[in-house]
Amino acid sequence: MMSAKIAVEIGDVQKTLMLPMWGRAVESARKRPLLVDRDAVAIMESLDFDFSGMARRMSRLTQKAWIMRSICVDEVLRDFLSKYPRGTVVNLGCGLDTTFSRVDNGALMWYDLDLADVIELRRRFIREGERRRFIAASFLDTGWMDTIRVNSNVIFIAAGLFYYFDEQQVRGYMVRQADRFPGSGLMMDVASPAGVRAANRLVIERGGLDEKSHLRWGLDDPKTILSWDRRFRLLGTHFYFRKRGVHLGLGTRLYGMISDLMKIQYMLHFRLGEEQWR
Repeated sequence: MMSAKIAVEIGDVQKTLMLPMWGRAVESARKRPLLVDRDAVAIMESLDFDFSGMARRMSRLTQKAWIMRSICVDEVLRDFLSKYPRGTVVNLGCGLDTTFSRVDNGALMWYDLDLADVIELRRRFIREGERRRFIAASFLDTGWMDTIRVNSNVIFIAAGLFYYFDEQQVRGYMVRQADRFPGSGLMMDVASPAGVRAANRLVIERGGLDEKSHLRWGLDDPKTILSWDRRFRLLGTHFYFRKRGVHLGLGTRLYGMISDLMKIQYMLHFRLGEEQWR
């Protein structure tokens, strides 16, 4: 007897979490996957959610960009954990992300944070543990920061999150993180203004979502963020389609290179404040 599928009852913006999860599940089924995420496959198959429209309308480039973003995050986290094996990772706007299962070294402390309806859905598929905790809150309501336990250094991940908010909100959050966790890391993806417009047209709307789910903040130049606070240091810029040793089709690589050149979407790695851990 087949078990009943789980209904999705979440807000408009939160529904965007289905997009990268679907992308990882699709990648996992390919003959030569760049990333294997069995959890994403299991979740997708268990949800009462129509992915058929998404599959028809979403471009290969968009799907690969989600995979490359995950690969970038994994690489930065593995490097962080090689230096701080008992480090803390805070996954902001976690959605149905499963990065923990790919990078867990058996010693880290991990926090997944998202709005209450997303965390409720997340609990249907993913379990908490001694080293993995869920926090039901908006990242803007920074009272949750008092619950974070830091045994060693700490890094925050904001993948697919900040560009749904206004620049002032992002700036305010980053300043508060620097105040509360001086020397902490922040890995975030950003999009240019042109990238925001393209994502709204080619990703959000093609994915069957409405304008309530549109991206809002576009970044012209990372130097803008550095101007917000003298404590901010840019440690690395990660373009999705410049990685060597990653097999991509000729068309995907060509369009990906153009996307990188135009800074449509990429990742930035910051340290917020003077380093406190050696």
